[in-house]
Amino acid sequence: MHIVLRLRQSLSLRRSPAQAGRDGERVAALLYLCCGYRVLGRNVRVGGTQVDLVCRRGNQLVLVEVKRRRTSARGGARQALGYDQARRLLRAGMQLRGRYSWVAGMRVDLVAIDGWRVQIVRSAIDGDTHLSESERVML
Repeated sequence: MHIVLRLRQSLSLRRSPAQAGRDGERVAALLYLCCGYRVLGRNVRVGGTQVDLVCRRGNQLVLVEVKRRRTSARGGARQALGYDQARRLLRAGMQLRGRYSWVAGMRVDLVAIDGWRVQIVRSAIDGDTHLSESERVML
């Protein structure tokens, strides 16, 4: 399921990459709050991996990776999530899952921001396709 919104054009594109990334994380947090999620943390460090947002809805733990690109000229934000980062996020998710007794399920979402277009890609990382069998056993 994709949720598509248009950002207001009053936001400036002349920001540093770090500022633009923080703006994207704020937009993502607001979207998840509006959809009934509780934001447990922003920029959470787990086992050497930084998770942009950690959210909860019921007994579902959701890790959110935010990718922002000014234009989609070089593949766009959806293609910016690579194999290695996906593996690290899944490992971080498994570690976070062990910290909370209420967790019944976990998923990793991607919020892709291209210019003014925002997409939420639910379950963007599938453990079966991004991890080998031996890596799944290690988790």
